[in-house]
Amino acid sequence: MDLMWSRIYDVILKTLICGESHVMQQLKKIGVHRNNCFEVFGYDVLIDSDLKPWLVEVNLSPALATDSPLDHKIKGTLLTDIFNLIGVKRFDRKKESINKMKNRMKNNPTMKTGIARQNTANQTGAEHNPNTV
Repeated sequence: MDLMWSRIYDVILKTLICGESHVMQQLKKIGVHRNNCFEVFGYDVLIDSDLKPWLVEVNLSPALATDSPLDHKIKGTLLTDIFNLIGVKRFDRKKESINKMKNRMKNNPTMKTGIARQNTANQTGAEHNPNTV
């Protein structure tokens, strides 16, 4: 099995090398640096009875719709790998809001005193009136 996967990787790498000059020309034409974009390729590989891989075709931007649980698992893992490769991080809205508030308080000393006044007023049961000091 390891030999078969090694051969499949070999076919994929050779295919990428064959198309690299064309991709680089297109990137230069539109003025995009090679580190600022990515493309997902779909490789259709046929395995013969000797476990030798044969490249059938390469699809640009293959469909990522899922039709079965196996399809969902494979494509879900693919998307996770893609997001990890390009550096996408999970967004935590609550954590981000807390960090924003901390940065605002750190950069704005008057906000700290305003919050302290409001907390003091809330503890004493008095309403905070922004027009009074």
